[in-house]
Amino acid sequence: MKKLIFFDIDGTVITDDGLQRIIPENTLKALHELRDNGHLCFINTGRSLAELDKLIKGLPFDGYICGCGTYIEYMGKKLFSHTLPKSLGNQILGQLNACHLEWVLEGTSNIYYSSEPYKTRIGKFKKEHLALLPDTICMVPPKEATNLPFDKFCICLGKDSEFDKFYATFQDSLTFIDRGGGFYEIVPHGFSKASGIAYLESYFHIPHEHTIAIGDSTNDLPMLDYAAYSIAMGNSDKELFPVVDYITDSVLDDGIYHAMQHLKLI
Repeated sequence: MKKLIFFDIDGTVITDDGLQRIIPENTLKALHELRDNGHLCFINTGRSLAELDKLIKGLPFDGYICGCGTYIEYMGKKLFSHTLPKSLGNQILGQLNACHLEWVLEGTSNIYYSSEPYKTRIGKFKKEHLALLPDTICMVPPKEATNLPFDKFCICLGKDSEFDKFYATFQDSLTFIDRGGGFYEIVPHGFSKASGIAYLESYFHIPHEHTIAIGDSTNDLPMLDYAAYSIAMGNSDKELFPVVDYITDSVLDDGIYHAMQHLKLI
């Protein structure tokens, strides 16, 4: 029976090393064999579509779930897209600046950074994006940040940040994913990596029991909880190990290939 298989990117399919990324040959072999055997393989990522560079788009996948379920694509065709309403986006931007939170806005076509210097880890992301995706990056003066189309965003707390105030304002409309170290990934309520899986189950008429998810970090928990069978990479955040059905090897130890062999899919 055809399986729907969902893969995180960083730390799962490729190493999570900034600009020095490695894709094991056996991972590519596994993806090709899975598709040759009739299974559907999708990236399921927190990255927005604009954050997928040429290396990732060149991988042998059938499509993408991006931005924690806010964008879905199959064989180059957009199936679904949700951008935050401009009124809510403008309210978010105003409060981000008022609460002294550093931010990056992630959209389908562009990634938006403040033109001001960064003091938190978002500055590292900015450096990487400028190197990998220079045509999609937009620098925005904070006071001019209005009417920007974005699907989700990330924030990082500094010493002057008023996170509690920001959270209290948006807790009823946004989901906050704590990635540790004062870093949060934030998506509109109702969207997650799990909602993306549910959409494709319905689209392809594939029974839930034939879904598989593979990840390594805390923002993968919704899809790992939701999928019928869940796999954690050996290099995963420790929070994943108690909740998955199987723990495979790390990225560089051919974890994807070994997991697919374990399931007898290749």
